[in-house]
This record gives sequence, structure tokens and C-alpha cells, in this order.
Amino acid sequence: MSAGSSTAGLLETLTGFYHVSVPIVTTLIVVLGSLSGLYIWVASRQVRRPKKHATSFDDTSQPSTPLGRHMRRTQSFSEADLEIEVKKQSKKDADEQSSEDEEEGGDKWAAAQGWSTGQLEMFKVLRQKFFSNADCKFVGELIGNVEVLTLETGDVIFGRRKYDGSLLFVSSGSVWLSAFHEDRSFVHTIKKHEGVTSTSAILRGVLEDKFEGLDMQAVAAESPTLVLRISVDKLKTTISKYPQIAIFLAHLSLSQLERITMRSLIDYFGYLDGLFCPMAYFDVLKNDSDTVRGIAMTLGLDYVELQTQFAGATQIRSLEDGSLVEMPSGTEDDDIADVYFVLEGAVSVEILLCHQSTNDDEFVSLFKVSTGCCLGMASAIVGNTGLLKARSVMQAKAVGRTRVVQLNGGVFRSMLQTHPAFFNRCVQTVVRQYGSQAALLDNFFERVHVDSGDAIYHVGDSSNAMYTLLTGRLREVHSQTSSTGTVVKNTRELVKGATLGAMDLLASSKRASTVYAIRDCQVSKMPRVVLDYMLRAQPQVLIHFTRQMAIHNTDRTGDNEFVSSQANRSPMKLPVTTIAVLSATKGVSIHEFTTELHKALQTIATTEVVSSSKAERHFNGQWRSLGMSAWLAEMESSHQLVVFEADAVLTPWTKLCIRQADHILLVCKDTDQELDLKDLNPLLLQAYSIKNVEVNIVRMKSTTAHGSANTPPLHQVEYVNYFHNIRMPLHENTNDMLRVARRLTGRSIGLVLGGGGARGLAHIGILKALEECGLDVDVVGGTSMGALIAALYAQYPKDLERVIKHARRFSSKAANKLAKLFELTLPIASWFDGSSFNTGLQLEFGMTRIEDLVLNFFCISTDIVKKCTGVHRSGTLWRYVRASMSLQGYLPPISEPSGSLLLDGGYVNNLPADVMKEEGVKIVFAVDVGRDNTRDYFHYGDTLSGWWVFLNKLNPFTPTVQVPSMGEITDALAYAAFYQNKAYVINHYVDLYFKPPVQAIGTLEFDKLDLTIQLGYDYALPKIKDWMKKNPHLVTHVRQPHGASATGRSNSTR
Repeated sequence: MSAGSSTAGLLETLTGFYHVSVPIVTTLIVVLGSLSGLYIWVASRQVRRPKKHATSFDDTSQPSTPLGRHMRRTQSFSEADLEIEVKKQSKKDADEQSSEDEEEGGDKWAAAQGWSTGQLEMFKVLRQKFFSNADCKFVGELIGNVEVLTLETGDVIFGRRKYDGSLLFVSSGSVWLSAFHEDRSFVHTIKKHEGVTSTSAILRGVLEDKFEGLDMQAVAAESPTLVLRISVDKLKTTISKYPQIAIFLAHLSLSQLERITMRSLIDYFGYLDGLFCPMAYFDVLKNDSDTVRGIAMTLGLDYVELQTQFAGATQIRSLEDGSLVEMPSGTEDDDIADVYFVLEGAVSVEILLCHQSTNDDEFVSLFKVSTGCCLGMASAIVGNTGLLKARSVMQAKAVGRTRVVQLNGGVFRSMLQTHPAFFNRCVQTVVRQYGSQAALLDNFFERVHVDSGDAIYHVGDSSNAMYTLLTGRLREVHSQTSSTGTVVKNTRELVKGATLGAMDLLASSKRASTVYAIRDCQVSKMPRVVLDYMLRAQPQVLIHFTRQMAIHNTDRTGDNEFVSSQANRSPMKLPVTTIAVLSATKGVSIHEFTTELHKALQTIATTEVVSSSKAERHFNGQWRSLGMSAWLAEMESSHQLVVFEADAVLTPWTKLCIRQADHILLVCKDTDQELDLKDLNPLLLQAYSIKNVEVNIVRMKSTTAHGSANTPPLHQVEYVNYFHNIRMPLHENTNDMLRVARRLTGRSIGLVLGGGGARGLAHIGILKALEECGLDVDVVGGTSMGALIAALYAQYPKDLERVIKHARRFSSKAANKLAKLFELTLPIASWFDGSSFNTGLQLEFGMTRIEDLVLNFFCISTDIVKKCTGVHRSGTLWRYVRASMSLQGYLPPISEPSGSLLLDGGYVNNLPADVMKEEGVKIVFAVDVGRDNTRDYFHYGDTLSGWWVFLNKLNPFTPTVQVPSMGEITDALAYAAFYQNKAYVINHYVDLYFKPPVQAIGTLEFDKLDLTIQLGYDYALPKIKDWMKKNPHLVTHVRQPHGASATGRSNSTR
């Protein structure tokens, strides 16, 4: 039968049976046929093999994580290449500096003196190790008093307890320096171009009239050995002509004792008894004023005028039992501790050792200062760096009712510099109170300068010492052989306070790794003789030593793991120690910025700012001198943070700032048209790619500016990791600078907001509770609805009224079902075209870029072309928020020029706490508003008719069955991948997890905004307060008092 007869028969049947006219029937058939054909065509498009277009996978179109880009850049070099690159640049820098030093230093002056080779060598060593800031004439006068000792093997240089304080220098050969405990000796070899004894031993000889020698001796270790000697009498005579040299020598020797010897003995061995033995040296009289004058006379102030000046700088303080001795800070630039003299009662100095539980506030007694003794004098002389300042906590507590005389530290320091007798007596008082074992072992500890690119040791070297990094930055390369025989190299970067080589030393094994400097470093070297001596003299310290080394060993990080994540492991360690501030555009006031940054950093750690003008003042107009490295190292050792203020243009000082930096800030204004980085680009790229220096751009935004500066997007500048925006004027927006300070030091809080449709409005309630508890969020990130709320808060931090206003406007549009009808389209990619949704987001964000937000922000999407997670930290804000919220079937994917198609991030990571941890934040809060599957669905078999479900709901005589809707299926798909790893993410990356009770809120119930926000707030507030009570040690590192001038400064108590 033909088609035409069949159609005619169908028409005849319909018209005859239903009495319907032929035109109407014909029209119905045409419409049904057209719809059927359209349905078949749409269905065929969904299964048709895609055409093979040449899709670009250019990484620049998809913003990758700064960590990932940095790791890929680092991994593009082999470790050998990296070490070679560092050495090449270091040699270039050294050549430039040496030519400057030769012109402005003392080499030419020394060469003109007609000295022997040995005297020239000693001149260089004396200037480098002992008197870097001294005038050449002073060093030359010392050289003129040199005696040359020609020794054979076994010749005694000085016997047991016979050392008199002379300066001894090994010109050639070697010397055995032995320490004795009872009848056993412990021998250390002193090599060519090294001093035989410590500066503290020399200082004792210079200051003491009757010097009681330490239990050690020195003999020649080979034939011939040449030792250059300057007698203690010649030292005294020469130093007396240069009073400032005595102060410098005292500072150098006490600094060595405080920061290296005492630190190591306490940290590594837990050795407390006998380290410091306070002695009473003044009498307490009935009248306090007479006692104060008596103290002044005891300290060498014989004139009434000086005693009056001394008394005028003191005050009497009474302390109750158990109260802490407060050390109030002076001015912003004053790093000098006050000095205390005990009139009545006693003060116990206690210490919290490293790696003790941070939840345990118990302190261990170090020593007790009783009536007639002083407290804090060593710290005032050294400059308030304090014993173990960066690695442990000290406190001074009154024992019983106590009265003390408090002497202003600034006046004390001034009198040291102007009154030699006062200086001599004070230093004698301090030096005499160090324990004999500490004074003896100080001769074996060594401060070593390591040039950038030089190795401390290599794989396979013998283990004869352990090291602690005092300043600078090191890289350790650890090789391991896999089961297949492939050599795998793991690297880690070491920052200030890191310990290395201890386990090799304890096991007497060969070095298992190579360690080299990636910028100029100073390390303390503890030779094996110290370990052997301590185990013999104090056998009980072995347990403490092995425990500490095991803890240090477990702190080893994985392959290419960044220091910022290492810093999260310990609340006492900072991820950076030096920060360089450079101008990225013309007309930026770098000095104003560094001044405000200094104030903000002082709330976290002791901070010093150095600039070319300050260096010129210190070196009398010539900062490019031989003492520059020592001066900068002293700055870094004395402070937890050093800020380098670069010049406005590229100068040798600016280059030095870049070389010394762990972190670089490029400062610009939002009114500038473009970045001026042409001259800086090679240096910044080199610092980033070879030395792993993090580079950030800081934009100072005017309060009226809404757009962005004409700066390149973040992902197009290879070496830039992040943008920070701070609002002008700086002094009125201290919160912004405090946030930058927390970001730089790894003390920031990150908030992760999960997806969940209208339930995500509860995020605003969480934010309100955090603000009430005084916890400032520094980084926000989110997925889907969480991305929207995070973006609003990043744009308007601490302004929840505006956030709610914008969220309410968006919610009203999202709840408008009638408007969605106009977005309906042919469902090829989605049911709606997204135009109205896009307009709503553009209304909230305009053309703002992610880089323009006040807070650092990221959001998550799913790239269905590259089949990976998209992390967006730059680009047009509304587009990537829209991408993160694009549910499959509901909205079309966002199309990128590279060919990527971006959908809702919930499909791959609905709670991106792991991504937040990569941001270098210390504490991660996460809010999960995803719907839990609590329904029991009806078992309907293998097929399901929507018509049957519809009729079931209409039938009042049968139970209504529960089957999943398309929306619920979409929700389940969105969260399926996340729920597989949810427990792992929460346990490993989240410090405080929120699950507000908003399950009853539907995904599209945006009209319940106020209720949802209130539910989030009521749930979060008690939870946050309870967490803060349980974790005070974490809160103190991220919750800084706004406007504090120097609350991070903790003065030493010795």
C-alpha cells in the first residue's frame, strides 16, 4: 500500500470516527510530525560523533594555580641545573660586589702597607669575622702587633686552663683544640684561616684583670703549622684607643653565646641547669634611692652627675607572686630591652622548649634571679634579640612579693657607648654569669657564612657536624632509588631556624643529601665534639636529643613542597624572613608603604626596615662596603623579619634587595596606566624561577576607583603569584595592611564556601559570626553558590550590609520563575540560554576582574573539554562565577577562547579546602551546605514512566511513591565526586568544619534569604566560640589587634 493511500485512509478514519474536519486533522498531523522529527534530530545530536576541530589547549587561557605554575617551572630544571644556575648568578653578583668593595673597601689600603702574605690573610679574616665595621687603621694597628708561631706536631699553643685571651689565627697547617671533662679529652680540628678560640673567650681576656682559663688546650696537629698571635696585652692597648670596637666585640661575642651556643644547648639537648648562674653584686639598702645610687657606683659610674642620670632613668616596681615581668616596648625603632635589678624577692626565668605541645602552656625553669642580681642586661647589650627568640618562648615570673628597679633600655645603651668604665663593668657582670660548660663549648660552635650557590655538604660526605640556619635560605636535595632502579630526587627549602645533618651525625653515617644556599646564608655549625662532650658530661640529654632530631626528621617535606606549607607545621616558624618592596610604577611612595607595612608586621613578629639611606648612614656614606654582608646578616639574625626598601629606580641597592629577598612586593597605584617592569623583568624572573622567590603585586586603590589598573592579568605574568589590593589612604585602612602582613607571614585565615543553591545564603550568616568573634577572613574561595557569596565578600569585606543587599537582589531575580520562561531555548546544550542569569551577575559585579577584589579570591569550575578542575584566580569575575554556578542541563557551559567549556565546579570539588591550603593560609574554615541524601526512594524497577508518577500523585487512594526528580539527580551528580573524598578533605585540610542545618531549604528557594542567613548565624556563633577556646595557640597567630604598634615584639628576659 502506498503512503498516499495510507494517509488518506487515516484521514478518513479520523474524520469519520471523531467527526473532525479534514483541515484540523491535517494540521495536527503536520505539527506532530514536525515535533517528532525535531525530537529525533535533537536526540541524534547528543550521540553523534563530534567533528574533529583543532582545539587549542593553551595554558594561558585557563588560569592555573600559582603553586602549580611555580612547581612546573622549577621541575623544568634538573636539580643539578638549578644549582649551576644559582652558582652562575651568585658569581656574577659576587664579581659586581667585589669590584665595588675593592674600590670602597680596605683591600687597596692593606696592599699598600707592605705586609707579608700571612698578614694580608689575617687582615681579611679579622675584618670579615671579627671587626667588619672597624676602621682599617685599627685593624692595621693590630696587624702590626702580630707574632708568628712556627709549630711542629704536638707543640702546645696553650695548656689546660692556661688560655689568657690572646687572638690566635691558623695561617697554615691545623690545630687540635681539646675540651676536657674530668680526665677525658674531646678534640676538634681547627683548619687553615680559622680562629682558634671564640670571641667570648677573647672578650673575657680583654676585660678581666685575672682571667681564669677554661678547661681546654690547643696543640699543633701537623708539621709545620703557622699560628699568628696577637697577645691579650696588645689587644687591650689597641682596643682602649677605639671604645666603639669594644662595644662591637661585646655585641659579637654575646650574640654568639645568646643566639647560637645557648640556643643549641637548650634546643637540642634540653640542657638547662648551669647554663646561667646569676650572682649578686650590689647591696640593698634601707632607702631605695641610696640602693639605686649604689647600683650605679657598682657599675662604674663614680661621678654624682652620672649617678643622677642613672637614677633618673629608673623606676621602682612592685610585683605580686606569679605575675609576669612586663617588658614594655619603647619607640617603634627601639629594639632595646629594659634592665631590672631585684631589690626584694626573686624572679624566675622560664622557657617553653621547641616542639612541646602547643596546647600545653607549662614553662620549664631556666634560672632564678634573686636579691642583688640583675635581669635583662645581656639582652640590652646585644640589642633585644633574646635567647631563642624565634624558636621558643620565655617569660619572667615573680616568686613571692617582689620589688625591682627598672632601668630604661635606651638610657642604658646610651651610657654603654659614652662611658667606657660603665661598659666594662656591665659586660664583666654578664660574662661572669655564664656557666662554665656554656663558656667552654662556645669555643667549638661556629657561625659560618655561605655564599649563594655554595654547598654546605654533598651526598656521601662524612658527617662531622650539624647545622642550624640562622639567616638566608637553603635547598636540600635528597636522592632515593625506587624499586625499578630509578633515582628520584626530592627537594625541600629550608628557612630560618631549620636544622640539618643531625641524624647523619648521630648515626655517624655518610651524608644522605646535598644542601646548598639559594641566597647568602649564615649557619651555626655544631661539630661532633660538642655532641660527644655533652653525652659524656650530661648522659641524660641523649633522650632529649634523639627526640628532637626525630621530630625534625618527620618535618621533612615532600617533593617541591613550598615553604609556606612548611610554616603551617609550626606556629613559631615564619615562611619568609626577608621581604623586598619595589616600585612597579612611577610616582609610588615606597617609603610610605614600607612604614605602614612595618607597623602591620610588628603585630606578628619583630621587624626591621633597611634602606639605602639607612645603610649609607651606618657606613658613613658608603654602603657598598666589606661589612655589608655582616650588617645585613646581623639585621636578619636580630629580627624575625627584615623589610628591604628598594630605591625608586633600578640601582645597585635595588639589585641587592632582590638578591636578598624571600618574598618580593611590587607596589603600584590603580591610577597608573601600566606597569614599569622593563628593567626589573630579568631579575624578577630569575628570582622566581631559580630561587623560588614569590612575587606579588600590591595595588594601592583609591576609595573612588572601581575599575582596575591597566595591569596584565595574573596568569600572563609568569613570575607573579598573587595580587593584593589595599585601599587608600593607608593609615585609614589598617585592616588591609594587616591582611597583607598575615598573608606574607603565613598567618592568614581562609574561608571555603561550598555549593548548594539557595542553601548557600547561609554562608552570610557564617561570615557574620566570624566577624563578631574578631576573626578576619583573608582569602575566600568557593564553588557554585559559594563562589557567588565569596566573590561578594571579597569585593566588600567587613561590609555585610552591602553583601546582603547584593545577595537579596540576585536572589529575587533567581526566584523569578516567570523570567526563566523567556530564557527557554531548544535543549541542545541546556534548557535555558543563560542570558538573564548572566545579566544578573553583571549587575552585581560589572566588569570587575578577580585581581581587583580586596580579598584574594578563587572559584572552582569543571572543564569538560580538558576533563580537569579549573581554579580561577584572575579574569573577569562574573564570567568565572557564572562558570562555577553552571549546572549541566540548566545553563550552557562558559566557552573559553582556548576551547575549554566550563561547568559547575561542584562536579569535581564542591568544598575546595585542598585548593585553599595551597594558598599558604594557616587556618582553613569550610562551610558545607550540600544536601545529604536522606530519602528512601520507591523501587520502581528498570523503567519509569513520568505519566505513571504523575497519576500516582493525583490518586488520593494510593500511597504517593518517592522517586528522584531531575533536579535531585543533578544535585546528586554534582556532589558524588566530592562525597567520595569528603572525609579526607575535612580531616587533612579543614581546621573548622561547618554544616549548618539548612537541609530543609530547597535548591531554588531563594525567597527564604533572611531565614537561611539566620540559620547559618545561629549555628556558627557558638561553634566558633568553642573552637577559639580549644585552640588559643592558633587564634593568637591569626587574630591580631587592629592598630597595634608592636604587639608581636617579645623582649628577652635575660
